[in-house]
Amino acid sequence: MTQPTSTRLSRRTFNQLGLGAALVATSGGRSFAQAPEIVIGAASPLTGVFAFAGVEGFEGARDHFDWVNRQGGVAGRKIKYIAEDSGYRVDNAVAIFTKLTSQNTIPIFFGDSTGFQKAINPELNRRGTTVMAGASFATEIDDAAGFPNQWIPGPNYSDQLRVLLRYIQAQKRGASVVLVNSDTEFGRDPIVAAEQEAARLGLNVVEKIITQPGSVDVSGDVLKIRRRNPDYVIFHGYVLQPIPEFMAQARQAGMTSKFMGTFYSTDSLMMSRAGAVADGYLGVSCYNFDPNAPGSQMALVREFNGTRVRTNAYFQGWTNAMIAVETLKRTIAANQEFNAVNLMKAARSIQNYDTGGVVGVPVSITRNSIPVGRIYEFKAAEKRLVAASDWMTIAPTS
Repeated sequence: MTQPTSTRLSRRTFNQLGLGAALVATSGGRSFAQAPEIVIGAASPLTGVFAFAGVEGFEGARDHFDWVNRQGGVAGRKIKYIAEDSGYRVDNAVAIFTKLTSQNTIPIFFGDSTGFQKAINPELNRRGTTVMAGASFATEIDDAAGFPNQWIPGPNYSDQLRVLLRYIQAQKRGASVVLVNSDTEFGRDPIVAAEQEAARLGLNVVEKIITQPGSVDVSGDVLKIRRRNPDYVIFHGYVLQPIPEFMAQARQAGMTSKFMGTFYSTDSLMMSRAGAVADGYLGVSCYNFDPNAPGSQMALVREFNGTRVRTNAYFQGWTNAMIAVETLKRTIAANQEFNAVNLMKAARSIQNYDTGGVVGVPVSITRNSIPVGRIYEFKAAEKRLVAASDWMTIAPTS
């Protein structure tokens, strides 16, 4: 994976990305001079291989904070949102965190990756001043004892696999399943949990395949899948490639297996790039992709974006911002200072919370995550994801 060397975006680059106005709107400060601002920082992959998700996540949070500021802020205090480009590099993200927190009092910081959120965790715990959310759904971070100062804006990767497997079990008892995971920490994360859940549900994991992420030769692995002829193939640990290549070669071989994937490969724009071969692909997300979904927050998403189709990363940023605002509100309402203990107490008090339609059922922060998911099916002719299941909540002990 090629990594960019720059840790900062030039003004020209920001303008090219359409972010220049956003930075002025959220960090200019002139319109917020009358009240003490609440500064929220972020290290985001605004350039590099994950820029497509970083920019969408940044804009989702920015839009929600802008709306909150238009309503008067949090208890009269405006949000000042400062994001800098990490290029999806842990050292860059750590440098941004250190710089921004040395220049500002930052109660909440958004990270860009599992690697950064794990690397910075001891420092978060040592400081006791700042809590973190971000782009990671790592099962390890969903541990309130090991990661007491972080939350995840959705189900962890193991719970995402549980949602997929429970959908399979509801469709066909005793179905056969092949797991295809990238050879990364991200990819290997839910394998054990998936095997345990499959066994509990009476499903048969007939093959496990580990590949490199990205564009790789998958012909040998497709042959393995063909020999097993499974009912379902589940991908995890990829953004898009090599999933389309797997599906294309499997279809050419006459296979009828259904293909599934987790959050980062469940996106209408990416599936549209894959084209007709992705028709019928089933993915899990905790966000609402119905463009006409009811709810106050979904109405705001439409207000900000019109008919523009937003990715799951946009909703992830929006959800992180929404939880951050609710956490700040509850901490202020309890007349408590902003520190990690008080902020996480407030965050974990979010139970049966109405997200205004962003998630289609009331949500609760359980451990560090929101263990809710839904299956979507990609319709290639319509270039969109449509709901294929109801919302499913994974109990903490399951």
